Amino acid sequence: MRLFDIMEEYPNTPPPYQPPHSQYGTPPPPKKRRRFLILLAIFLIGGFFFFIVALLGVIGAVAGAKGRVAVLDISGMIIDVRYEMDELRSYAENPTVKAIVVRIESPGGAVAASQEMLAELKKARRSGKPVIASMGNVAASGGYYIALGADEIWADPGTLTGSIGVIINHANWEELVKKIGIRFDAVKTGEYKDIDSPTRPMTEAEKALLQDVINDVYEQFLEDILEARRQQIKKASKSFPIQPESNNEATSDSVKSYLYHLADGRIFTGRQAKNYGLVDKLGNMQDAVMRAAQMANIKGKPSIYKKKRPLTLMELIRGEVKQTLKGIVPDSPILEYRYIGR
Repeated sequence: MRLFDIMEEYPNTPPPYQPPHSQYGTPPPPKKRRRFLILLAIFLIGGFFFFIVALLGVIGAVAGAKGRVAVLDISGMIIDVRYEMDELRSYAENPTVKAIVVRIESPGGAVAASQEMLAELKKARRSGKPVIASMGNVAASGGYYIALGADEIWADPGTLTGSIGVIINHANWEELVKKIGIRFDAVKTGEYKDIDSPTRPMTEAEKALLQDVINDVYEQFLEDILEARRQQIKKASKSFPIQPESNNEATSDSVKSYLYHLADGRIFTGRQAKNYGLVDKLGNMQDAVMRAAQMANIKGKPSIYKKKRPLTLMELIRGEVKQTLKGIVPDSPILEYRYIGR
């Protein structure tokens, strides 16, 4: 009996078995092989994606490098400027950086640190790149001092600046330690070795000695101002004369005499500072960047280049502790170009 006849006689009989390859072609790959192919495809697609992103980043960097303006932030108390000096040096040596803007947000700080930063700014200018100082809310005393190293100083109209002068603070704990019942004895090699000791009041001789030190550092401040801004201050002295309050600082140098009356510790707004020749232009950070780009002959909108500095745990702890103990535990005596209001 033929197969056709059997199927007619028994219609519910299933068709004879046929192997899968005869109906569906080659058998499917095993599960492990399929998983490998999927992972390989994901890897290739992901690798291609990251390659495109990296390529676009390189293209963008190369394109932006043609007109880079580097921004250096100087903020807070000026105490340790090693990182800022290294960063500024790297900008000066980087051929893709065409100009530098120093953004200052500081009431000042230690004299030596301010002088180190000023010297580094002068070196950066000698590299041939324009350097612009941009003042934020406060750029006073040492903050202003640093700005003297720039080709131009920009400030907002309401910036607090000035506070030109030197200060050294002395804490006297004598009455407190007496109440606690503590007595300090000092064995020293000279009369002034324990000068500024917090356990006793200063003698008149010690005050006179410290005053001489402060006066010398103050003169250094004025000399650097005159070196950087003599012509601007001379012009301002004719347009905005100041009536002298005393003749204690009388000098044959009329510009320096005018500066003496500005440099008695008083603060100025950015607009006042411009009137007195201490600031060149009024404008914000973006204005300063555009001016730097213009001086560097950058065509179009400049690319901003700024290094990110991660703070270490010790820096965070040190900063918090300093702010917490500030005014409670006296530091070692330190000469400061600092606006005491901040």
